[in-house]
Amino acid sequence: MKTIEIIEVKHKPLAKQSFSHLENVNLIEQKDISLSDQLLNFVSESIDFESNHTVNGTKELLIKNSYGGGKIDSTTFENQLKVINFDVCLNDDLIIDISHKKDTLYFIYTFEGKCYHSLNNSKKPFQVNELRTFSFLSCRSNHNQLIIKKGRPFKCNIITIDKDVYVKNFVLNLSIANGPLHNLHTIFETLKEQQLDCSFSLNISKELRTINSQLNNESITSSLELQSRYQLILSYHIEQLYIVKFNKEVNYSISNSEIKKIKTISNHIIENPSLNHSQEQLCSHFFISQTKLQTGFKALHKTTVSNFTRNVRLEKSEDLLFNSDLNISEIVYSVGFTSRSYFSKIFKQKYDCNPTAYRAQFIKNKHYLTLSH
Repeated sequence: MKTIEIIEVKHKPLAKQSFSHLENVNLIEQKDISLSDQLLNFVSESIDFESNHTVNGTKELLIKNSYGGGKIDSTTFENQLKVINFDVCLNDDLIIDISHKKDTLYFIYTFEGKCYHSLNNSKKPFQVNELRTFSFLSCRSNHNQLIIKKGRPFKCNIITIDKDVYVKNFVLNLSIANGPLHNLHTIFETLKEQQLDCSFSLNISKELRTINSQLNNESITSSLELQSRYQLILSYHIEQLYIVKFNKEVNYSISNSEIKKIKTISNHIIENPSLNHSQEQLCSHFFISQTKLQTGFKALHKTTVSNFTRNVRLEKSEDLLFNSDLNISEIVYSVGFTSRSYFSKIFKQKYDCNPTAYRAQFIKNKHYLTLSH
């Protein structure tokens, strides 16, 4: 079992030979290393790895040895927002010790695999459930551990923020009243004493999939979009904290295995919008009852199966308007709608514009950008 430690104090430099093969990296000389860099530094000290730097500033460790395989990457944005992604399969358990001088919030979302969190050396660590939001706070007065289990793929996203910096920006940017600010303080203080396991969220899963599809895009626009999407994911986490703390959460009677099946069904609808996705057809194909199907979609998507399917088809039609030469009628039938008039009606409800005008405006904007360059 490997143990690594993340601390927010000045520490002895790592051995220079550990980083002798890296280019354009001077982490060894830095006295105050950011959280994500600390994690990568200590992981790299424990595990043999190869290092890459992507075009958008993401630092990436590739693990290819007897310890396991996969990658761990980190990105640091302005306002102390830091992101760490795990996509690994380890041959030994990995324990990450976490302690900070400053109050640092952790927001975790696990796609796949087993991970546990221990607060103040608890004898019974708390399992971080797949597809649920999970949060805790690291500070001078507590001790946290993350335990990543060996033997199976582990895919996880971790967002960290400095609590005081975030609250300060929250006040400055939103000019909020004392009520919401007090609620935010209450939630964050609660996390000093206990971790919070919140509800299932496929909104986060959807945003992370979008981010993964855009990681190799070198444009400035994509870098700004990357940061905005992580900010959106952070907002989803905090929203779930509000729901749990102030007792607004609806308890759905559905198991983890059923939730995984709902995720599979959701991906099936996203990948095949043109197919018939009636409740009867989905229940028959995926061996699930209509009650569990609807309960699962309410738990994960906060909407019904039919509304989810309709929204998927609308988003696919928007993409085709931008990126294909299909006419409107062809798009209507290719995404699973059967009536052009109905499609135009609900498209306008969602995008405040009919499909023809929407495409025309896109072409006009694209032509303007081409001329400006």
